[in-house]
Amino acid sequence: MAQRRSRQLPGPVRAGLLAHRFVSIHPFGDGNGRTARALATTELWRSGYDMRGFLSLEEHYTADLNAYYDNLQMRLPVNFYDGRHDPDHSQWLGYFLATMASAAHNLEQQAVSLYAPEQREAPPWESLRRVQQQLLNRLLLRGLEESEAAMAFSPGDMVEWFGISANTARDWLVKWRDEGFVQALRPDAERVRAYVLTENWSSLLNMALSNASHSTSQIGPRARHSMQKTTC
Repeated sequence: MAQRRSRQLPGPVRAGLLAHRFVSIHPFGDGNGRTARALATTELWRSGYDMRGFLSLEEHYTADLNAYYDNLQMRLPVNFYDGRHDPDHSQWLGYFLATMASAAHNLEQQAVSLYAPEQREAPPWESLRRVQQQLLNRLLLRGLEESEAAMAFSPGDMVEWFGISANTARDWLVKWRDEGFVQALRPDAERVRAYVLTENWSSLLNMALSNASHSTSQIGPRARHSMQKTTC
């Protein structure tokens, strides 16, 4: 009859009761607590809580041993038959189940942080068109080849780099100027012959140039030329 009633209890409650009853009997001179916790873990496994070693109640107990022992003792007398043989287990079960819930919550948080997609802001150049990103690459390579002073470019450069007509190059540059991506090198000139990136993009490119210059300082001209060919 008692066994049938115990099967009606939730697995974590059975595990908590099993652990407390074993410690109360205290059959060994040493190791009773470890054995009780092992029995509780076994009962949880039997009840479908297959934690595969990821959920450790032991860590939570040792984090606050005073709380563990206070709830385990429940202010009961030392003598088994003075009250420890048939106590009200509410205090211990409340502590045991709360500890198990806390351990499961911490495990969930760790799993989310490890496996959930990281929420990172997209780099600013992701907002650009593919051809604009390629232009940044071209200018970065030119800066590495020569210097930051060589970051200006002409419609003729666009024709060479992207295999487009001169009219298409001018159309692109006018559109990009209106979008705030490029600006005339000499705004007061009657005819625009060269362009540069606007301040935001030029600052970003100069930062990338500074970071890349050291790592690419050993790359020879042939290798850099190969890099240029792959940017289109």
